[in-house]
Amino acid sequence: GLEAVVSTQSTGESTYSIGSLGFRDNDCSRIDFTYCSVNHPELANDIEKQVSQFHSELRGSVNAGLTRNGTIALEFYEKKKARWPFAAEFFTWERWEVKVELVSATSTAEQQRRQEVIGSELAEKIFYVTQMINKSDYVPKTPDIANDIGNVYHTKYQDIHPYLFRIKHWLTDSPVNQSVGTSVRKLLNYT
Repeated sequence: GLEAVVSTQSTGESTYSIGSLGFRDNDCSRIDFTYCSVNHPELANDIEKQVSQFHSELRGSVNAGLTRNGTIALEFYEKKKARWPFAAEFFTWERWEVKVELVSATSTAEQQRRQEVIGSELAEKIFYVTQMINKSDYVPKTPDIANDIGNVYHTKYQDIHPYLFRIKHWLTDSPVNQSVGTSVRKLLNYT
């Protein structure tokens, strides 16, 4: 899921190309869903850590008898230099949110039906996200000065430079009252 979006929002602004890394298929273990991502273990591991943390917190809250709802967001941002004594500002230029509600299935048949529906809705939403990304409402300019590359691209990865991104997540007490099909949102900032 999130890896596919981050992979799409990457560049090979060096002497290599994104094609040299290759792509891989990722199969979800609990639902019938496969997505494609760039074959970069370090990037995949960083994303997986954040998603796993969200999953653990959501499961932990259910086990404690609390909320079953949460939101995970993927933000793309750029750093804006600030003059001394102020800190750099972070400008979010694209944000995707997925709202999640855990529900208990009362039977194996119901669980299988829910898994099929979620797989289908996820596929539809990933397709929608990639279509919207390709329209490119706003994408930061590549900096002219090499020292400023880190204001737009992650430079921590050796062979890929995705746009700066962060994954945020939080739990909510109120029910989602939406299916996955209506809960993927894109928020854009224009300046």
